[in-house]
Amino acid sequence: ATQSAQIIENARLAAEEQALQLMQEEMRLACKIQTDLLPKEPPAVSGYDIAGTSIPAKMVGGDYFDFITIDDRSIALCLGDVSGKGMPAALLMANLQATLRAQTSATAGPKECLERSNTLLFRSTDADKFATLFYGILDTRTHRLTYANAGHNYPLLLKVGCEPSRIELGGIVLGCLEEFRYTEGTLDLAEGDILLIYSDGITESLNADDEEYGEERLAALLRGQCGRRAEEIIEVIV
Repeated sequence: ATQSAQIIENARLAAEEQALQLMQEEMRLACKIQTDLLPKEPPAVSGYDIAGTSIPAKMVGGDYFDFITIDDRSIALCLGDVSGKGMPAALLMANLQATLRAQTSATAGPKECLERSNTLLFRSTDADKFATLFYGILDTRTHRLTYANAGHNYPLLLKVGCEPSRIELGGIVLGCLEEFRYTEGTLDLAEGDILLIYSDGITESLNADDEEYGEERLAALLRGQCGRRAEEIIEVIV
């Protein structure tokens, strides 16, 4: 009886290990798919230095950033944060990307894109699932950024010789109400300006004493980044 029990237990453990290996392989593939959904490299835009990165808290996550070329003078820049973590957030992140890319066009401004995306997400997700999103369209000829914000962290703007300021224009998160009218803002950029768009994964990071990094520290760090390349600024922040 003892020998039989040991054989049964070994078989059970072997089956559990096999199931775990299968799950790990599926998570590895999911991680690769999500990584492939994010931009492979920043856009080459004359006069601008643009970069982005995303590091999931788990193998997959809900943060999303994108660069979407609209035409020869306009490019859409966006950064979003889906509620939750892990696989559920990753699936909603993929949904958000597909929805937003489908709404981006030469004739639709940020306000209209967010309104359409909000309605589509509301109709395709549960009430407790939502996403924050900052979305802007950069005109590389006039150097003007037209933007809208759906409940996302306020970006920070550092102009040469000035203190960092918050771009305080907002609206509710995507997916909570079927209809919501967002507002648009505009931002004229000059040579040397730095615009930092980030998620709460940065500001809510905790140290060993459970202290949040916070927006004030991020703004203080940004003050010393004038003249650095975008990738270098990201490396310093991370």
